[in-house]
Amino acid sequence: MKRLEGKTALVTGGASGLGRAICVRYAEEGAFVAAADIDRAGAEETARRVAERGIAIEADVRDRAQCERMVRDAAEQMGRIDIFVANAGIARGGTILDMPEATWDELMAVNLKGVFLSCQAAAKQMVQQGAPGKIIIMSSLASERAAPGMLAYAASKAAVRQMAKVMALELMPHHINVNAIGPGVVDTTPLAKPLADLIKATGSPGSPWGRFGTELDVANAALFLASEESDFITGSIQFVDGGVLAGQAGPAVVLD
Repeated sequence: MKRLEGKTALVTGGASGLGRAICVRYAEEGAFVAAADIDRAGAEETARRVAERGIAIEADVRDRAQCERMVRDAAEQMGRIDIFVANAGIARGGTILDMPEATWDELMAVNLKGVFLSCQAAAKQMVQQGAPGKIIIMSSLASERAAPGMLAYAASKAAVRQMAKVMALELMPHHINVNAIGPGVVDTTPLAKPLADLIKATGSPGSPWGRFGTELDVANAALFLASEESDFITGSIQFVDGGVLAGQAGPAVVLD
């Protein structure tokens, strides 16, 4: 039996990148998926890629009414929502000395407010259904490891990581698991490409594991957190970083 057989999933940012990869992976494991995105054409392409196992919904997560409509439409078309992935996000650079206020506001509107509004709508739907559910929030390696020029992005991803912990406690009585994923540098996604190019210029392989991450690496983590195998895991973050946070690989240190 497939790991998500009979389950339904709603994924924001489903038009491309990690969101599309998660939709495809979920469908491969038996789920019916709704790809939601402000880019309707991209969401429809994702739905086509999963053939008869997907639908597309146009929604801007910055808007409460659209988030509520997105969840309502997904529940009506799929029957319910078992899994919700808050994946929609953007990346903008800038330091404390040069970041315009408008850039900060734009990033927080999508990466933080958008996660809050979409998760709130999905959580209310799950509570109303009266059945266990899974909520997965896309955070980042940047929530733990700082880098110059990523001020607003890192702040937003650290915030949603903490949001996942609080939501996990608040939704525990309803048997709804809430966890986050912290991808490392996935060089095939537009969000990470500028950083990946900088890392490649240094001659680094991208991680102690010897390569950059892939969309499938992250989708597999999202699959685990959506499956019954993670039923006793909530309020956590799963880093998918090839060992970056573990430290620097190299010869053993001799202490004697």
